[in-house]
Amino acid sequence: MPDVSVIVPTYNRAHTLGASLASLLEQRDADAEIIVVDDGSTDGTSALLAGFTDPRLRVLREPHRGIAGARNAGLSAARGDFIAFHDSDDLALPGRLARALEVLRADPEIHLVIQNGILLPPEDQTDAPTKPWIAPAVARALAARPIGVAEVYRWNLGQLQGMCFTRASLIAAGGFDPDFDVLEDLDLVLRVAAHGSVVFVDAPAFSYRRHAGSASFDRVRVREASIRVAEKLVRETPSVLDLIGRQAFTKRQARRYARVARLRFKRGDIVGARAALAQARTLAPASVRYRIQALLLRLRRTP
Repeated sequence: MPDVSVIVPTYNRAHTLGASLASLLEQRDADAEIIVVDDGSTDGTSALLAGFTDPRLRVLREPHRGIAGARNAGLSAARGDFIAFHDSDDLALPGRLARALEVLRADPEIHLVIQNGILLPPEDQTDAPTKPWIAPAVARALAARPIGVAEVYRWNLGQLQGMCFTRASLIAAGGFDPDFDVLEDLDLVLRVAAHGSVVFVDAPAFSYRRHAGSASFDRVRVREASIRVAEKLVRETPSVLDLIGRQAFTKRQARRYARVARLRFKRGDIVGARAALAQARTLAPASVRYRIQALLLRLRRTP
C-alpha cells in the first residue's frame, strides 16, 4: 500500500499533462501512487496516458463531471493514508511530498500541511518575474505556529498543489462540493481547517501556471464564488465566526459584493451591479463609499 495518493484531475490538457506527471514521478523520496482522473477528455489525453508505463501511475476514465467530481472519484479510489492533489497544468517541485509526510507523521494531531509555491508569469508576459504564492512576510507569520480556519480564510489558502491531507480529515469533511465549479478547493480546505490543526511550511512545493484557460481568470466568477464559499462556511459551522471575527467577516463580505458590482458594471451589467451593491450596503449600511457608488449607479441607464 502506498503512503500517499496523489490525485490528478485532467480535462483536455494533453499539452501540459505529460510534463506535469513527469514532475510527480520524479518524487522518488516518497512511496506514492498517482491517480490520474481523466474527466471525459476529447483531445489526445488518452493516447498520452497510454505511453506511461510507471506502475505507480493509475488512470481512471470518467464521464465529464467537472473538477470537484473528478477529484472525488480519485479520492474514492485512493489507497494511501495521506492524500495530495495536483493540477494537470502545474509542476511539482523537489520535496513536494516527502516534506509534508515528514510533518504529518511527526504529529498525528495535524490534519493538513500547506506548503508555499511559485507563481509563474502569465503566458503573455514571459519576461515577467516569478513570485511566491504567499509573500515572504505572510509566509513567515504562518510558519511560526500551527494555524487554523481563521488564517485559511484571511489569506485564501486554497492552492491544493502544495497541500497534503490525512485521509481521515477528508472523509470527515465529506470531500469536494460539486456545487462549486471554482473555489471548490478553498471550500474544502476551510472545512478541514475548521475541525483540525494545520501547519504551513514556507518551502516551494509547486510551480503554478497562469493562463487564459484558467478559471481564476474570470474575476466575476471567482468573486461570486468567494461569497458563496464564505456564506456556506458560517452556515454549516457558525462557531468559526468567533475565530474569524464577526465584524471582520461582515466587512469582507460587503467588500466582495462591492467588487462584484464594479466588475459587473465594467461588463455592462448595470442591473447586476446594482443588485451586488445593494447587498454590500445591507452588510455595511454606514459606508459612505457604497452609498455614493449606489447613487452613481442609479444615474446610469440600463443598457
